[in-house]
Amino acid sequence: MVGPPVPPMGKQVRRAETLPTEKPRDTIEMAGWQTLLDRLNFSCGTIDGHFAKRSRRAVTQFQINRRLNASGELDIDTRLSLGKPGDAYVDYIVTEADLAQVIPRPKGFVAMSKVPALDYYDPWEMLAEKTHSTPSFLKELNPKATNIAPGITLTLPNLEGTRKLPPVGRVVIMLTETTLLAYDTNNQVVACFPCSIAADKNKIPNQDLTVISTAPNPNYTFDPKVLVDVALKEGITNKLVLPPGPNNPVGTAWIGLSLQGYGIHGTPEPEDISRTGSHGCFRLANWNATKLVNALRPGVPVEVVP
Repeated sequence: MVGPPVPPMGKQVRRAETLPTEKPRDTIEMAGWQTLLDRLNFSCGTIDGHFAKRSRRAVTQFQINRRLNASGELDIDTRLSLGKPGDAYVDYIVTEADLAQVIPRPKGFVAMSKVPALDYYDPWEMLAEKTHSTPSFLKELNPKATNIAPGITLTLPNLEGTRKLPPVGRVVIMLTETTLLAYDTNNQVVACFPCSIAADKNKIPNQDLTVISTAPNPNYTFDPKVLVDVALKEGITNKLVLPPGPNNPVGTAWIGLSLQGYGIHGTPEPEDISRTGSHGCFRLANWNATKLVNALRPGVPVEVVP
């Protein structure tokens, strides 16, 4: 079984402090602000230094939460509310245990069903998942790192101090914004996560739902009657059980909903969240799905709104 991504622990990078009043000047500084938002569970999707739709939506929800002007921009009041991002990065020493989570990529679903866990296929992917970022951004942070081996020191986003989600009392999925909001039992927003919805609009639920089950680190049943094209291509005639792991088709968390076959779950492709459609379920980045599954219980309502 693969546990939830663990933020790296390491020595804080010694770098010049960035004041909250200074606007970010490059991707590395922008990613520092994304890291601060992520610690507060207002996720920009991936920490990558690019201030696009997902980041603007996270900033807007943070501003609403803090009763600031909802500009969607990292204006001075928002930066002051977030604080100083000078501890946004840490030095991290890669361990043998880290690299033990990297496996050769299985070729096809039959091969996927035969491995002990669907772990990471690349060291950069493993580090990106741990730090809620992208491999390309980590390579930008560490331009001299060409071979990831035990003992190498890398600069990574610092997620120490991430706020734990309290019990969630209500979930709202905003279709137009491709955003999931989690409310606590006092009806206050405690998390904002980018969310993929069904590409086929006819598959989007037109009713309110309820959480009926939660499963951290789920396995996945491949049904050849459902994924017909893939089954024909690989010659699969029987159901296959795929093991848990970050590269499992439903990622590191499954939240079953009251509509048969529908759920909220993770994904092995976090960079695509809210940018591409799903087959019908609601997809989150693995780290956000894991946060949510640990804060939910059966019976929590899930509202689907335009």
